[in-house]
Amino acid sequence: LRAKALRDRWKEEMTLVQLEMDWTCHYFSWRATQWGDRMRESLEKCLPGHACYSGRQSQMYSLLAQDAQAVFQDLQSVSIETGDE
Repeated sequence: LRAKALRDRWKEEMTLVQLEMDWTCHYFSWRATQWGDRMRESLEKCLPGHACYSGRQSQMYSLLAQDAQAVFQDLQSVSIETGDE
Protein backbone atom coordinates (compact mmCIF):
# COMPACT_ATOMS: atom_id res chain seq x y z
CA LEU A 1 0.00 0.00 0.00
CA ARG A 2 2.83 2.41 0.85
CA ALA A 3 4.69 1.49 -2.30
CA LYS A 4 1.61 2.20 -4.40
CA ALA A 5 1.11 5.57 -2.69
CA LEU A 6 4.76 6.46 -3.29
CA ARG A 7 4.52 5.42 -6.94
CA ASP A 8 1.33 7.45 -7.37
CA ARG A 9 2.98 10.55 -5.86
CA TRP A 10 5.95 10.20 -8.21
CA LYS A 11 3.61 9.77 -11.15
CA GLU A 12 1.74 12.94 -10.20
CA GLU A 13 5.00 14.82 -9.70
CA MET A 14 6.24 13.78 -13.15
CA THR A 15 3.00 15.01 -14.69
CA LEU A 16 3.30 18.36 -12.91
CA VAL A 17 6.96 18.79 -13.90
CA GLN A 18 6.15 18.08 -17.54
CA LEU A 19 3.35 20.65 -17.46
CA GLU A 20 5.65 23.20 -15.82
CA MET A 21 8.22 22.61 -18.55
CA ASP A 22 5.57 23.30 -21.20
CA TRP A 23 4.38 26.42 -19.36
CA THR A 24 7.95 27.72 -19.17
CA CYS A 25 8.48 27.34 -22.91
CA HIS A 26 5.14 28.99 -23.69
CA TYR A 27 5.92 31.86 -21.31
CA PHE A 28 9.27 32.56 -22.96
CA SER A 29 7.66 32.48 -26.41
CA TRP A 30 4.87 34.80 -25.26
CA ARG A 31 7.39 37.28 -23.84
CA ALA A 32 9.40 37.17 -27.09
CA THR A 33 6.24 38.00 -29.03
CA GLN A 34 5.39 40.82 -26.63
CA TRP A 35 8.83 42.40 -26.97
CA GLY A 36 8.69 41.95 -30.75
CA ASP A 37 5.40 43.87 -30.83
CA ARG A 38 6.94 46.63 -28.72
CA MET A 39 9.87 46.79 -31.12
CA ARG A 40 7.54 47.27 -34.08
CA GLU A 41 5.61 49.98 -32.23
CA SER A 42 8.87 51.75 -31.38
CA LEU A 43 9.98 51.64 -35.01
CA GLU A 44 6.65 53.12 -36.10
CA LYS A 45 7.10 55.95 -33.58
CA CYS A 46 10.70 56.53 -34.76
CA LEU A 47 12.23 55.61 -31.41
CA PRO A 48 15.38 53.70 -32.41
CA GLY A 49 16.71 53.29 -28.85
CA HIS A 50 13.48 51.77 -27.63
CA ALA A 51 13.32 49.56 -30.71
CA CYS A 52 16.88 48.32 -30.16
CA TYR A 53 16.19 47.45 -26.52
CA SER A 54 12.91 45.73 -27.40
CA GLY A 55 14.60 43.77 -30.16
CA ARG A 56 17.31 42.56 -27.81
CA GLN A 57 14.72 41.52 -25.23
CA SER A 58 12.71 39.69 -27.90
CA GLN A 59 15.82 37.86 -29.08
CA MET A 60 16.77 36.94 -25.50
CA TYR A 61 13.36 35.42 -24.78
CA SER A 62 13.39 33.58 -28.11
CA LEU A 63 16.73 32.02 -27.24
CA LEU A 64 15.51 31.13 -23.76
CA ALA A 65 12.48 29.40 -25.30
CA GLN A 66 14.66 27.47 -27.75
CA ASP A 67 17.14 26.42 -25.06
CA ALA A 68 14.42 25.41 -22.64
CA GLN A 69 12.65 23.38 -25.32
CA ALA A 70 15.86 21.55 -26.22
CA VAL A 71 16.73 20.76 -22.60
CA PHE A 72 13.21 19.71 -21.73
CA GLN A 73 13.03 17.37 -24.73
CA ASP A 74 16.25 15.73 -23.57
CA LEU A 75 14.81 15.31 -20.07
CA GLN A 76 11.55 13.87 -21.35
CA SER A 77 13.40 11.32 -23.48
CA VAL A 78 15.44 10.27 -20.42
CA SER A 79 12.29 9.78 -18.32
CA ILE A 80 10.76 7.68 -21.11
CA GLU A 81 13.91 5.53 -21.38
CA THR A 82 13.90 4.79 -17.65
CA GLY A 83 10.57 3.01 -18.04
CA ASP A 84 8.39 5.67 -16.52
CA GLU A 85 4.70 4.96 -17.07
